[in-house]
Amino acid sequence: MMKTNLVAIAVLLLQTTAFASKHEHCNFIPKNDLNIPVGMELRAGGITEEQFNTVIDKVISYYEPIIKSKGGTLKMNRLWEDGTVNASAQRQGKTWVVNMYGGLARHSVTTPDGFALVLCHELGHHLGGFPQSGGILGGNAWASNEGQADYFATMKCFRRSYETADNASVISTLSIPQTMKTKCADHFKSTNEINLCLREAMAGQVLANLLWALGNGQKSFTDAKPMPSVDTPNTNVVSKTDNAHPEAQCRLDTYFAGSICPISYTEEFGKKDPITGACAQEKGDKFGYRPLCWYKPQN
Repeated sequence: MMKTNLVAIAVLLLQTTAFASKHEHCNFIPKNDLNIPVGMELRAGGITEEQFNTVIDKVISYYEPIIKSKGGTLKMNRLWEDGTVNASAQRQGKTWVVNMYGGLARHSVTTPDGFALVLCHELGHHLGGFPQSGGILGGNAWASNEGQADYFATMKCFRRSYETADNASVISTLSIPQTMKTKCADHFKSTNEINLCLREAMAGQVLANLLWALGNGQKSFTDAKPMPSVDTPNTNVVSKTDNAHPEAQCRLDTYFAGSICPISYTEEFGKKDPITGACAQEKGDKFGYRPLCWYKPQN
């Protein structure tokens, strides 16, 4: 009888793990009940449906063939009509799913570059390498964790997607903090590299502002945390790598670290190690490495 029970438990665990692997999502922000229906972008801001599709077309034109080369098929769900304020990634066998929702696109803080960085974050769950998240019973073992998906978003994906764009024109309309200007100029040589670094960093600032707005929406002015800034990095040091969503300032620190790390987007991150394709404290790098507010360096 005991042997039969053990077999039954083992089968149940295998089934549960398979279900988790197929159905567990990696969300851009924690699940929430926010909903911004079609039409609200006309009053509240955000991006248009045309911009929504233009951004998606541009980014996946680079990443669809990359995913195909790795044996996967990208399923890009353009959910403009859906008011969900989020985005997500999922694996279904060899189908690599990304869900981009209209509700997030219609949020008043969202810009085309911010939206592109969200898409890059979701692709980062599929392509970002080490460290992976694990998830329920290993159901998300395929997925890079939240911090790593953010790191991939600026350092690899946004940089690849907008390398040849007219970045000078884009950043000319932005109010860029002096810290960003100084550090991008310190770590890159050509004018276009510097402009692209600034554009990446400012896209990260947009998302940090969005995360701040979502996190403080129900708080009084006195309870709200200060808005994220590259001049006020998160000083927390984790005792072990945190796979969950970091808070807004920590995520801005990650986006900015990815922006100023000069390693090429063509050098993919390692699947099992923190050094390949990355700036890393493990190899003595002094900047551009994964922030300690979510990442614990390996010995």
